[in-house]
Amino acid sequence: MAKHNPSMKGLEMPDEMNINEELHSQLIGESFGKSSGQMSNQINMLAESNFAAASKNYEGIEKIDDLSKARAKQQRDKEQNFLSGAYKPDVYRNKRKAEDDSGIKIGRKSYGVKTIVRNVIIVIAVLTLFTLFIPPVFTTSVEDCQSKMTNIFEEKGINDVRVQYGNDYTMVNDDALSSEKYENYRELYFTFRVLNLSPLQTKVPQYSLAREQSQLADKIVYVGNDNTRNDDIIQPFSSSKIVIKVLVNVEGMEQSEFSKLVRGMIFETVEMERKVTKTALCPTLPAFLFVSDSVSLSL
Repeated sequence: MAKHNPSMKGLEMPDEMNINEELHSQLIGESFGKSSGQMSNQINMLAESNFAAASKNYEGIEKIDDLSKARAKQQRDKEQNFLSGAYKPDVYRNKRKAEDDSGIKIGRKSYGVKTIVRNVIIVIAVLTLFTLFIPPVFTTSVEDCQSKMTNIFEEKGINDVRVQYGNDYTMVNDDALSSEKYENYRELYFTFRVLNLSPLQTKVPQYSLAREQSQLADKIVYVGNDNTRNDDIIQPFSSSKIVIKVLVNVEGMEQSEFSKLVRGMIFETVEMERKVTKTALCPTLPAFLFVSDSVSLSL
C-alpha cells in the first residue's frame, strides 16, 4: 500500500525503493538506452548516407573520367578521320584510269588515249624545237684546212684594209693589224662539214671567235665568212661545207705557238636564222665550231 506523503502534494512514492536508484535507472535506461538506439540508427543512417555519397561521388568521378576519355577518343577519331580523308586513296582512281587507258590497241598492246596524246604532244614539241631552234652540226674537215701568205696590201694601204675588214668580217683585234709587211700575216681557211637535220633552210650570215684557248687572241685580226658577198645557205636535210677565214699576225711567233693558236680556236655562228616562209625567218640557237686537234698548219 502506498504511503501518502503530505509534503509532496499527493505524489505517490514507490514502496521500498530508493529514490536515487530509481532515478538513476530511469535516466540510464531511458536516456542511454533510447539515445543509444537512436544513435545507432543515426550512425547507420549516416554510414549508409556516407557510403551512398561515396558511391555516388565515385560513380561521378568514374563518369567524369569516362567523359574525358570519350572526348579524347572523339578528338583522336576526328584527327584520324581528317588524316585518312586527306591521304585516303581514291578507290575509283584506278577504275577511272583503267577506263581512260582502255583505249587503242596497237599490235599486241593496248595504249590509253591519254598516253597516246601525251606522247604525240612530246613528239610534236621535240620536232618543233628541232625544226626551229636546234642548230646544224659542224665538224672540221681537216684535209681542207689551209694557211696562206698573201700580200693583203697589194692594192690598198693599211687604213683602207682596216675599213674593208671592218665591213666584211668580225674584227677581233684591230691593233693586230700593226704593220704593212704582208709577210707578217697569214690567212687561215677552216673548212667545216655541216649537217642540217631541220626541214627548213638555214642561213648563216657571219661567224665570230667564241674563244681562243692558247691565250693568243690578241694576234687574231678578224674572223668571218669567206664568202663575204653572200650568206652561207644550208638546205633542209642536207650536208654541205662552209669555210671560215681568219687573219693572224704571226710576227715573232714560233711554229709551236702557231699550232696552239690554230687548234685552240672555237667559233660560233652570228645571227643564224631558219626560213619558215618566203618572208618569215626564225632566229635559232647559235652553233659552236671546234677546230679539230688533227689540224696541222705551218707558218
